[in-house]
Amino acid sequence: CTEASAGYYVDSTGSASQTECPAGTYNPNSGSTSSSACLDTDVGYYSNSGSSAQTACAAGTYQPSTGQSSCIDASAGYFVPSTAATSQIGCAVGTYQPSTGQSSCLAADAGYWVAGSGAGNKDPCSIGTYQPSTGQTACLDADAGYYVPNTGSASQSACAAGTYQPSTGQASCTDASAGYYVATTAATSQTACSAGTYNPNTGSTSSSACLDADAGDFVANA
Repeated sequence: CTEASAGYYVDSTGSASQTECPAGTYNPNSGSTSSSACLDTDVGYYSNSGSSAQTACAAGTYQPSTGQSSCIDASAGYFVPSTAATSQIGCAVGTYQPSTGQSSCLAADAGYWVAGSGAGNKDPCSIGTYQPSTGQTACLDADAGYYVPNTGSASQSACAAGTYQPSTGQASCTDASAGYYVATTAATSQTACSAGTYNPNTGSTSSSACLDADAGDFVANA
């Protein structure tokens, strides 16, 4: 007679066939006489029916229970970096993972942030804020003299000559008022025309925009 193969057993006399161990179990020995020879797979492992050995769960998957026929994909926002894992790991702050069954997480791109662990998505920086680095947990307010008009920005923009911005975290700059000018970029304030001059226009970029008072007139500057 032929011995039962590893992964199988024969529990009665006069048998014409062998019986395979069910999925979730394995039997490394030949010639087994009972279903008790089929061993439950360990945590972190699985098996198909008729298996002579258990198989380790691949990276990106895990199995917390014994006697299983398959492994579980890591959820979005989680990862499994090694084989034979019994649990998944949440992505750290500053990283995310939108897909299932992954072995690592992704650093948030410049212009984005991830504040909490186990995140499935990155968040864009809001207008008025920016983030030049990857893998960050927050965005930066635009400096005074600068602005950020769009979401997901990796940099701030300097206010152009003729405009200024005295506050942080702003989405735009302010035109110089009539009677004033702004000669430089990234200005935090506007400059008043000197006494005896005036400027009827907004957004002026030079002191030359300030005009001398006409003969017979005067300018009472503040």
